[in-house]
Amino acid sequence: MERVIRLWKLLPDGFRWNLEDTFQPEDISDRLLPGEQAVLEIRPAWYRDIFGTIVFRFIRWILLLTLLLILLVFYLAFQQRALPVTTALLYSAVPFALFIVVFLFGIKERIAYNQWRILKTNARLIISQPQKNAFPLVDNIELDGLPKVLDTNWSPRPLWRIFQFFTGARDLYLSMTAFKFVDGTAKAGDAIIIPDVMPNDVFELKQLVFKVK
Repeated sequence: MERVIRLWKLLPDGFRWNLEDTFQPEDISDRLLPGEQAVLEIRPAWYRDIFGTIVFRFIRWILLLTLLLILLVFYLAFQQRALPVTTALLYSAVPFALFIVVFLFGIKERIAYNQWRILKTNARLIISQPQKNAFPLVDNIELDGLPKVLDTNWSPRPLWRIFQFFTGARDLYLSMTAFKFVDGTAKAGDAIIIPDVMPNDVFELKQLVFKVK
């Protein structure tokens, strides 16, 4: 793996960065400004990548199970004398098709998880998120200063609310405009929303934003 990384680093910076930025936020270690240092990096809670984690951690077992299912389905289908061999092969291809679907969905979930990030350096605030309706492109926003408003809210999706209930995570609203809220709610208006941020990450960001002078 280290050899692959070294070979990757040999590519021209502009070409390599364009490919990296397509699938995840920029690697700030390669692009720090003179005298700039990373202070805090925040990503969504672990459970936002739970499907991708299961797929890639147990990929060998999933592949083995798929092969066993292919052999089993082919054997059972071939035992039916009325079925031709081509039909038996077609039936046995179903587990492989399911494996491809699961594997591709795991890749999609891993990419989507890596695209969300808040990065605070001593010079700027970088917010990364997926571009809407343009998967897998990433949108990086660089701000001079800190947000005026930090607001935590429950996810609008019931599934993520269950995880939030047990982990304490919340959707984090970042707004550069103070005292502007959505009508009829306490949600910050014109806010960038980072989904499912763990409470300790929110606390560390609050320490930077609301530090006592």
